[in-house]
Amino acid sequence: MNRKEQTEKFALNALGYVVAIIGVLFLLSILVSCTKEDDITIPDNYTLELDGRLDTTTDGVYKLELNSTQNSIQTIHRITGKLLNNGEEPYPQLVEWESSHNWTLNDTAYVIVRRTINALGNWVIIDTSYVTGFNGIDVPTINEFSYSGTEGEINTVIAPIDNMIGDTLIVKARFEDLQKTIRIILE
Repeated sequence: MNRKEQTEKFALNALGYVVAIIGVLFLLSILVSCTKEDDITIPDNYTLELDGRLDTTTDGVYKLELNSTQNSIQTIHRITGKLLNNGEEPYPQLVEWESSHNWTLNDTAYVIVRRTINALGNWVIIDTSYVTGFNGIDVPTINEFSYSGTEGEINTVIAPIDNMIGDTLIVKARFEDLQKTIRIILE
């Protein structure tokens, strides 16, 4: 047998081994991947809970004491809750939030005051700027969207203003066809 015939015979044998190995791997992958567990899907069963993180009345209505400062007319408060799927943390999901109240900006939205410390160590105003042109713009009292996080925790922030004292703020959270509502008396 000459060298050319030996090379052709070797190539055919190697090709036969490669085809045989690929065939065995293919059959093994088919046998291993065909299990009954692969055919079972667990349906989604979402649950939604809210927590106002405040004291409540005997009727279960939350109470928030508004405490504006010289620098802000808003009282900022976080509302939390849980979004679970079959009792477990879901992949991060978008939750929509809505509140019953909003308020309207006046023409001057911000006053920016720049200060410095003089040689005697006292604060001195060096410049005042007014940011205007916002008259009539509606401001929601809630962050309208959030995503579920670790262990299904959901959060939003409300920011009612002093003019709302005595009102009851209604907060709704929605995910797909689930909706939960809490009420907060603004004191």
